[in-house]
Amino acid sequence: MFRINARGRQPARPTTPPPSAPAAPPAGVTVVTPAGRLAVEPVGAPVPANGPAPRTVSPEQVRALLLAGPVPEALVVTGPVRLRGEARLRELPRSLDCTHLDVRDCPNLELLPEHLRALTVRATGTAVREISGDWLVREHLDLRANSRLRQLPARLTARSLDVSQCPQLRQLPAGLHLTHWLELAGSGLTALPAGLRVPLRWQGTTVDERTAFRPDELRATDLLQVRNVTHRRVLIARMGLERFLGELGGLVLDRDRDAGGERQLLSVPLPDDEPIHALRVRCPSTRHEYVLRVPPHVRTCRQAAAWLAGFDREADYRPLLET
Repeated sequence: MFRINARGRQPARPTTPPPSAPAAPPAGVTVVTPAGRLAVEPVGAPVPANGPAPRTVSPEQVRALLLAGPVPEALVVTGPVRLRGEARLRELPRSLDCTHLDVRDCPNLELLPEHLRALTVRATGTAVREISGDWLVREHLDLRANSRLRQLPARLTARSLDVSQCPQLRQLPAGLHLTHWLELAGSGLTALPAGLRVPLRWQGTTVDERTAFRPDELRATDLLQVRNVTHRRVLIARMGLERFLGELGGLVLDRDRDAGGERQLLSVPLPDDEPIHALRVRCPSTRHEYVLRVPPHVRTCRQAAAWLAGFDREADYRPLLET
């Protein structure tokens, strides 16, 4: 709340509660400290002891406040902060407490809070490079598709975390604590911090650390024994189609020649799934060999080349020059 006086808009002083009405203990959530002990983290007090007093606003007020500037140092919002797709948003308060934070698709947002308390956070598709400080997200934290993101807060607690399509993020903080799962497809991660044990996901499918971090150890014959179709598809994608077909060979459905030399249409039947059809072709310029997947209905090399070029009908594919 604010009072208007001759000097303008000033923060109202907090009212001291009467001695006969002691304040109720603050609500909190249980977190795990680095030492492995359980502690209660107070909600609604994200500001350090030596920080500024937080300013409290409603969800209806927060949009105008954050877009008008300057952004306050510490802010408590009595509900969600929803600013999805807001191109004017460039930074958030250094300290923020809210129920839900949604800043998806804010292309100019570069600064996220250092101290954050929220139920959920959805911050995909931003310009954020580094996040520092102390975050407590009591449910899901979604940081997908942040192509510049390379650092997470040193202290970070959440139920689940999605950092897929964050190629610059190459390591996770030692102070990370997750209780449910970590989605990492397309990230730059190559290992988990020592001591972190959490189920891993790749495009929504649960995978082991070998699949996530050491796909070079996968073998095609082992993948054929996997019964779950979705899981098998993820494993083949992680192994790479070229190496998968290189180990198995595949059935040659058709062969002909183009400017790069002989090309082959290969097929690999899969149990309980559609077969893999792929065109093996050599680039006339670089002489590099490529294996390109095509739909199962394709039956000839020329039909496959036409489909890869964007033509539904083989007769429409008439290249003047192949390079």
